[in-house]
Amino acid sequence: MRIDFASCIVTGGNFMRQRVESAMENYGAGSVDYFQTIFSKRKEAFCDSACGFLLLDSLLQKNKIDRAELVITVDKRNRPRVLTDNLDFSISHSEGCALCALAIGKDGEKVTIGCDVQRERDYSKDKMIELSRAFMNEKELSEFEKSGFNPDSFFTAWTHRESYVKRAGSDIFDALKSADLSGELFLDGAIFVCGEKYRYSINRPMLSEEERAEIEENR
Repeated sequence: MRIDFASCIVTGGNFMRQRVESAMENYGAGSVDYFQTIFSKRKEAFCDSACGFLLLDSLLQKNKIDRAELVITVDKRNRPRVLTDNLDFSISHSEGCALCALAIGKDGEKVTIGCDVQRERDYSKDKMIELSRAFMNEKELSEFEKSGFNPDSFFTAWTHRESYVKRAGSDIFDALKSADLSGELFLDGAIFVCGEKYRYSINRPMLSEEERAEIEENR
């Protein structure tokens, strides 16, 4: 399983619609409902979805994926996905920033991925403690306290939880505190742009035995 990802600042204007319309011509007719969902949105919601799709489109081209063979649909949780087992993507937005993660598997390999990006808000210590109790389990709360209530620790825990929920397909409210993330793999980082800081996390399944063997062989 390979992972690639990209981010951008969300922009607007009529040219965004034109860019999506131009790109959608490269996709099969089975994706029409997905594009109609994007075009049905207004203002900021449209810009978020349009930028997310354009990031996806760029990643597909970069990784030489035949877009004409893809069918992009929207599931019952309103999550866009492709109708093939060996390819998955996840898109997230947060106050001016968009992130897209792409997972590419070998033939016959089922892959899943989830990503989340959050702008680091200037929360007070008391506010972070209050919010952390709503989504952290006891272990995470203890680690957050040991960090001295560091904002990076708070937003990393937040993006871990949401990226996992997106990958697992769970309801965010049902799984907010109950999910066990101790065995999960996350790719974490920060994006600095226009005076703002964003934390992101990308969640992927545990490594397969084949992947572990390949890593050991290349060491």
